[in-house]
Amino acid sequence: MMKLTMKYFATIVLGILFITNSGVAQNTDEGEQLAKPVEKGENYEVYGSEFPDDAQFFAPRYLVRNSNLFKGQTVATKGTIKQVCQKKGCFFMLAAGENDIRITFKDYKFFIPTDAAGAEVQLTGTFKVKPLTEEQAKHYAEDVGEDPNEVRKSGKEYNIVATSVMIIEEKGS
Repeated sequence: MMKLTMKYFATIVLGILFITNSGVAQNTDEGEQLAKPVEKGENYEVYGSEFPDDAQFFAPRYLVRNSNLFKGQTVATKGTIKQVCQKKGCFFMLAAGENDIRITFKDYKFFIPTDAAGAEVQLTGTFKVKPLTEEQAKHYAEDVGEDPNEVRKSGKEYNIVATSVMIIEEKGS
């Protein structure tokens, strides 16, 4: 009877360990799985949906300065990736002068590589402006690897919910 009980106990413990470990592996791989390009060219990779050929680009600073005109509109822009979420690549900051634009991904269905900071990027998506609390700003800072205790700001968050992101690689790199 004791051997049978120990056998069941050992089976349950092994089962729990297996489930726990497979969950951890799944979480760490999630970002990598969702950061797969849908298209690769000689010097670019596209994430999300296919990049439109007829996109009319607006500079990031222009979008921020004229945010009332673009709120809720589908826009295309290009610039430099300033920072990327280091946990999964689930958002990045697009350099736009004093007020960077936070880029998220439609329905959280795709990410970009976590090492994409500094790369040139083109993207399309819906432009939004919303309030930014100090708590949110600290959370975002932590996600990109900064010290959240140094963040002391609230205000507006400029955001594009991207449907397509094209990362352009430098030739010769």
